[in-house]
Amino acid sequence: MSSARTASLIFIAICLAASFTTAQQQRRGKPPAKTAEGDAKDTRERAAELFEAGQSAHQKGELEKAVGLYGEALERDPSLWQAEFQRAAAYFSMNRLAEAKASMLGALKQLSEFGDAPEARAPSSRAQTLLGEIALAENDPVEAEKSFRRALELNPQATRARTGLAEILLGGGKYAEAIAEVKAAIEAGDDRAAVYALLGEAQSLGGSYEEALASLSEALKREPKNAIALRRRAEVYLARNDLKAAIEDLRASVEIEPNVPSRLRLAGALAAAKRYDEAVSLYRQILQDEPSNNEARTDLAAVMIESGKGAEAVAQLESLIKAEPNRADLRAQLAELYLPAQPEKALEQYQAAAKIEPSQLAHQIGVAASLVKLGRFQEAAGVSRQALAQNPKEGVAYFARTNLATALFKLDDFQNAASEYIRIFDYQRKRGDRKRTAITLYFLGICFDKLGDYEQALKAYEQFMALASADNQLEIDKVNLRLPSLRRQIKEGKGNRKK
Repeated sequence: MSSARTASLIFIAICLAASFTTAQQQRRGKPPAKTAEGDAKDTRERAAELFEAGQSAHQKGELEKAVGLYGEALERDPSLWQAEFQRAAAYFSMNRLAEAKASMLGALKQLSEFGDAPEARAPSSRAQTLLGEIALAENDPVEAEKSFRRALELNPQATRARTGLAEILLGGGKYAEAIAEVKAAIEAGDDRAAVYALLGEAQSLGGSYEEALASLSEALKREPKNAIALRRRAEVYLARNDLKAAIEDLRASVEIEPNVPSRLRLAGALAAAKRYDEAVSLYRQILQDEPSNNEARTDLAAVMIESGKGAEAVAQLESLIKAEPNRADLRAQLAELYLPAQPEKALEQYQAAAKIEPSQLAHQIGVAASLVKLGRFQEAAGVSRQALAQNPKEGVAYFARTNLATALFKLDDFQNAASEYIRIFDYQRKRGDRKRTAITLYFLGICFDKLGDYEQALKAYEQFMALASADNQLEIDKVNLRLPSLRRQIKEGKGNRKK
């Protein structure tokens, strides 16, 4: 979860807690009768004091302390829904999602006791919004969408619910609907940089590049060091083949967040601009930090070959391996250079590297890639599944899945291939990798088409067409030939319809 989102959640929760108290007291009726010693009054007053102390700790970022104080307040006054709400927000900020969900459902249960009272609608809407945020963090977009839509039923001006809903729609490829939700949030007064960045991403994915540039530039006016907006604007520039502007934005984003995915994207842009020396230098820096990074190794080999230095690099590596035959990293680098034109030699080197470092999954993935190149798809699928069975990190799993998806596709196992392509698509979309996302959608469309799921096939093809570039002209032509008959088949009710 981003620090900006966490801070915003804390702010919302604290603002909310100050509201509705008077109305609550009126709805609940008179307070319990006092004992002779005034115990009931003292208990309520102590609960209020603990709640205020919890708020103070919450504002200071002392979340563990805040959770404890909210809990003590609820022990004394279980009807204090504000404390339950605040506790849910604190748990969420700590990424303790199960506890956050339980607390938020508890707050909503108490709020439901007020029925449809006007004064209860705003806090209930906020609670539903946070429940949606929790579901999103749990990777449950279906439940998140239900919560966001319920929040908007309660309060159509709930801007966070609109942007949350927009994220879900965007993930489902419903770009026009996502754009509409973000614009509605902006019209309702939400002018955060993150909102304009989200709008720009949706417009970009929908192919509206000029509008996307305007929105992303608005985001950067509000927050010049917004790395997400910079990366998204760079993707738009790349789609427009404005490499100079893309490189400038990517450099700026790397200065803010020097993570490996951002550096890889910058290296790729430098290579596309034929600034090979800079690209090679950056790829080598990445491999120094992450020797097992399969993407950096693959792209470095491609740049070396494209720049005319492939043969030189091969000769160098072969010489080094003769001197140090147990260097798995050298064998893996040599294998990458062999892979495009000599996959049998690549397989030999990857297998040798895997023997030297059996725990290094990147070598196993290289073996699978070589087998795919050689057309040995059944073997490639087996090696890829063995790698995935070891629960690798997301970035490593991505390359294992690309090999597996290709092998399954070639084996006509379209059902399982589609499952892998969906996972690949999710990863690429999060990375903002427009070029690779387009071709994944193309193959996903073919899988659905072969399975007779024509509606899903049409959706995938249309998303592919929205993202495709001149590099995909062959695939574009094939899809254009298929679309008229596919639409006719859907109209005639053919194919496997979802029940």
